[in-house]
Amino acid sequence: MGLGQHAEIEASYLTAEELRVAASLLYNAYHDDLFFQQAFGRQGYGQKLRAALREELAELWQHKQKLVGFYQTDVLVAVACIVDKDYPQGESRYWYWRLKMALGTGWSPTRHWMEREDELKRMLPGDDYWLLQLIAVHPQHQQQGIGGQVLSSLLQLLSESDSQGLAVFVSQPQHEKLFLRKGFRAMEKVALGDVTGQLMYFDAARGEGIAQTP
Repeated sequence: MGLGQHAEIEASYLTAEELRVAASLLYNAYHDDLFFQQAFGRQGYGQKLRAALREELAELWQHKQKLVGFYQTDVLVAVACIVDKDYPQGESRYWYWRLKMALGTGWSPTRHWMEREDELKRMLPGDDYWLLQLIAVHPQHQQQGIGGQVLSSLLQLLSESDSQGLAVFVSQPQHEKLFLRKGFRAMEKVALGDVTGQLMYFDAARGEGIAQTP
């Protein structure tokens, strides 16, 4: 089922067959991410990152979380992964996720991943929120306004739900500006080891109208 359309970009839930392509987009987006570089270390970094993203996508798919693809002339150009309040995060993660993630990346990266989720949960208002876990735009389609269209579609989806808001951890200043333009507010600075980022939150109760802004 389609989730909406903005200009030439159409959004719909990913199929199982598209997870591999989605993982590739996410890998390109997060390859230079400071948090993952710190958590996974230099040795075997690319392999660990691929394994982590592949495992997380599989887990999100299995638990029916919102994996949204964005298409331009039937080509996947962006992807966003949202988890809801019922999805286990941090120390609540299932043991088999911990095992598979540790086998692919090592125990230390797995622990860093869970610690980040616990820290974000601690800072958020209440428990009834969505978390934008992962987001990526194809490198060849960046600087074309697609990121803004992706957020508009996600906020439209949020407005049609019972969730109180959408949270995201942002580590790049240029990305922070995009979220601010879409109605997110900066909540707290988050220090994760040597990496500092910004926790941002879109309050659904106050965001009527903003969700429709392209």
